[in-house]
Amino acid sequence: MLVLSRQRDETIMIGDEIELTVVDIRGDKVRLGIKAPPRIAVHRKEVYDAIRRENEQAACLAGGDLNSIGPDVVSGRATRSSIPPAARLTGRQTAPKKESA
Repeated sequence: MLVLSRQRDETIMIGDEIELTVVDIRGDKVRLGIKAPPRIAVHRKEVYDAIRRENEQAACLAGGDLNSIGPDVVSGRATRSSIPPAARLTGRQTAPKKESA
C-alpha cells in the first residue's frame, strides 16, 4: 500500500484520469473529492461491498453465478444499466451522496 501525505487542496493523481483531492480536514475526518471518468465507478467500500452482496444474491436467485450478471458488475465498474433490477441499491451508482459535516 502506498501511503502519501497531503494537505488541504492538494491532489493525488491515479493514472492519467483520476484526481483525488483533499477538500477539507476536520478533526479526525478527511473529506475527499474524486474526479473520475463516468466509466469508472467510485464507491465507498461499504457501498461497494453491499452492491457485491446484492449481485451475488441476485445471481443465486437467477440460478447462476456472478458470471451470469456480467464482468462489469463483478469488477466494480457497474453502471445502473448493468445491474439487474433485483440487485440495484437506491441512489446514484457512480458517486456517493455528499455527506454533511
